[in-house]
Amino acid sequence: MATSFPFSRLVSNTATVFLGADRAQAALNAANFTGDNPDPVSRRVDPPTWPSLQKFDNDDSTQSFSPFGGVPNPDYIWDLPTSDGQTTAFAVSTGSFLTLPATTSIFTVSLVAFADNAMEAKIELFERTGGVGSPFAKAFPQPEGLDEFLLIAGKPNNPAVGLTIDSPPFTFQDIRMYSTHFTAPEIGVFKIVVSFKGTNYLIQPQYASTPSSLNNPAGLQFMVDIYSAI
Repeated sequence: MATSFPFSRLVSNTATVFLGADRAQAALNAANFTGDNPDPVSRRVDPPTWPSLQKFDNDDSTQSFSPFGGVPNPDYIWDLPTSDGQTTAFAVSTGSFLTLPATTSIFTVSLVAFADNAMEAKIELFERTGGVGSPFAKAFPQPEGLDEFLLIAGKPNNPAVGLTIDSPPFTFQDIRMYSTHFTAPEIGVFKIVVSFKGTNYLIQPQYASTPSSLNNPAGLQFMVDIYSAI
């Protein structure tokens, strides 16, 4: 029976999360640790208030049964300045890991995320294309359990849907959850990359303000826990 070990916790922040022109480019940037980082944004507290992803108060590095206790809480992030109908792409990557012949490396990935207003998310495996120092590229084919599954919350490709919404519950009041597991290919150097596309809906004219971010803020917050079994 395989033994499971804590591998990595990835959280939204302004240091190791990377932006891209689209979600695929953000994923490539994160895998190669290159490009621009997102901006921090303040939590919306005017009703309705944004939800918040937080650890338990005593989930810290002093607890022997808290493998990710040293990882801080996730930040709210976006690509400022915020605008109506804006779409922004983000991604984050694990460190690299090596798989060996005749060894089965199984990973379990659990994602929780919030976005104002809508989002896509994807979990992908990237592989090193050559020797030490070579860039990482998306592995093909993707392992079963990752495949090309695109997670969707709200209407990320139709910001105009916001013009039809004027009362709660709003999409951004939901926290989204997803888990999967996969087996990494034998022999290679890989990274697990989680990417997002966030969309800020248009708002009805009566709620508009100058600047629009006063009444139409945008933000993303996420946490990804990864365990490995060999």
